[in-house]
Amino acid sequence: MLDRYEFFNSPDGTVYVKPFDKSMFVYDVDCRQITNELISYIRDLYPGAFAALSSLYSKSERNKDFFMFKIVHRFIRCNFGENDTLSYDINQLGAMCIEEVRCPIRGECIHEGVICKPSLHSKLSPREEEVGRLLATGMSNIEVAEELGISICTMHRHIANIKARLHFKNTNQIISYFHEK
Repeated sequence: MLDRYEFFNSPDGTVYVKPFDKSMFVYDVDCRQITNELISYIRDLYPGAFAALSSLYSKSERNKDFFMFKIVHRFIRCNFGENDTLSYDINQLGAMCIEEVRCPIRGECIHEGVICKPSLHSKLSPREEEVGRLLATGMSNIEVAEELGISICTMHRHIANIKARLHFKNTNQIISYFHEK
């Protein structure tokens, strides 16, 4: 799970990545872990952006790694472009912090509000509902993962998605929310 990452763009379109407590590097097609993590975020939390980007880069679909890289690269360029040393684009809770990136066609772009500054899909999936209900019964993350037959990494992804969709900061808020339902 990505934890505290800052992304920023150079004038030539290169995307740089600065993980917490690590050296900066160029985001490229070989950064598969970042691509795989972010493609899940984009697909699950911003399905409109994912659909638009998939359509935009459909000619690259046969090369899956390059196709996913192009989607993530564009999403980063449109939403995480500024080098902000005070806050991370993906914070310690695994949540995305969308920025308003300087863009020469801001206000004219047909992708604004879709790819750039996308709308968050806030409805929980049936699996996320199930995860929330089980957490509210007092089960631990590991117990819920075992009960559902999923990996702990998948469990953490569901928790991060619930937090992002409902604008929660911690798991206790999820538990309280599902107690009240």
